Amino acid sequence: MARITGKTASDTRQHVVDVAYPLFGLKGFDGVTIQEISLQAKLSKGALYWHFENKEVLYFECLKQFRHVLREKIFIPMLPVKSPAWQLSLFFSGTKDLLKDPKMVDCAAGYFLDMGRDDKTDIIYFRERIFQESERYISEILERGRDIGRFSFKGKAAPIARSLWVIMEGCILQMRRQPEEEIEETMYALWDVFSKGIGLERRKKKE
Repeated sequence: MARITGKTASDTRQHVVDVAYPLFGLKGFDGVTIQEISLQAKLSKGALYWHFENKEVLYFECLKQFRHVLREKIFIPMLPVKSPAWQLSLFFSGTKDLLKDPKMVDCAAGYFLDMGRDDKTDIIYFRERIFQESERYISEILERGRDIGRFSFKGKAAPIARSLWVIMEGCILQMRRQPEEEIEETMYALWDVFSKGIGLERRKKKE
């Protein structure tokens, strides 16, 4: 078994992912070689191939880690909240937090722009699964909000849910190197526009 001295096979496997994750994020799939990863991981190429059949498999594992970051920052904080309006506001604040995460700054483009590689069926499937999970979850929030009278948008919820993913993806790609003050202002403005677009009923503060 090829692994770093003192570490289990699972530890070594995770170490390789941790090394490869920022490399793929910064340079994309095509910009990184197995040789580069093995050198930074302090493993031989043979040892690396013992843990990962090929570069595509390793990239797929890094995509899973990227998905975990998205879930941790955006979707998990939304789960225990009962108010649909508050849940959607957390989507925007979670995106804002992502933009302030140095790891996301360095890694966003390499994953968002390479997720849809035409020649990689598994990667395409994984991207679509992430997208569909997000669309389904946000659609449910939107429909529940309309059912209880908080939202008054017309038509289906799915296109609106998809627009939120586009907003999040676009913000991360376009704004990840902006000053924090600009990020705060922009995300607040986007939430304001979006909430008006779905007809969010503003509740008056009790005097």
